[in-house]
Amino acid sequence: MNKNERRANIAQIPMPGMPDPASESHTASCCTIEPGAEVLYIGKVGGGPRYGSRGIVKMALHRKAIVDMGLGGTWHVPYYFLGVPKAA
Repeated sequence: MNKNERRANIAQIPMPGMPDPASESHTASCCTIEPGAEVLYIGKVGGGPRYGSRGIVKMALHRKAIVDMGLGGTWHVPYYFLGVPKAA
């Protein structure tokens, strides 16, 4: 069993009140989102939006998206910090 297979077998015990892990969302890119799409911020950068914040894409650029996070403001966010929430 190699390192990647071991990681695939490890799962977090579900805990009430805890949000789903960020890996549950699909990764965003310039080709997969368009203006008006809802995205989830999965980055952890000091001074940036809060982890797990949701926002609406205002403009999808080549390497980043301009995202309106409501009261959190409008941010230029690289795609590797964005996820697309799964449909209910």
